[in-house]
Amino acid sequence: MRRFSLTAGEYVYRADDPSDSVFVVRSGAVELTTLYPETGEGVDSSHGPGRFFGELEVIDGRLRTCNARVASDASLIEIGKAELLDLLYQHPENSLVLGKGSFQRLRELFSEESLDADLARLREELELSIRQAVVAHESRVVRSHNGMAAIAVPIVLMLILAVAAYWFFHRA
Repeated sequence: MRRFSLTAGEYVYRADDPSDSVFVVRSGAVELTTLYPETGEGVDSSHGPGRFFGELEVIDGRLRTCNARVASDASLIEIGKAELLDLLYQHPENSLVLGKGSFQRLRELFSEESLDADLARLREELELSIRQAVVAHESRVVRSHNGMAAIAVPIVLMLILAVAAYWFFHRA
């Protein structure tokens, strides 16, 4: 475990970073955010003292799906993947460090025993897919707007030149 502090506005990690540890908030606040190209950074969730984040990507081995930005000066604990797995599998009594709410969420997502678990996994995947689709759409809109400006500027300039030429040659 590693203890460290960050100031408001700094990032604990960014989307697409490798997932090799989870984080516990000792003090302050951390927001999980998604960057939307057209509208900016949107807050997906907030975590205060005693809460942890980044666990799902570590468990299923995927890259980070969002940014973790410090909302107010924060003191954090970083728990590496090996330590987390040790807590979960070899010493289940110590898994209470993760917190009851998040442990329930993990159990729902990764349990093979019920339809509720399947629905929870599908809901998580759907939320991620929707977020990625919105980001991709906003990227296309921004590129489209830039393309329209590239076409519109020469047309407007040609119209101005045509009006000026008409005025110049037809003034009385």
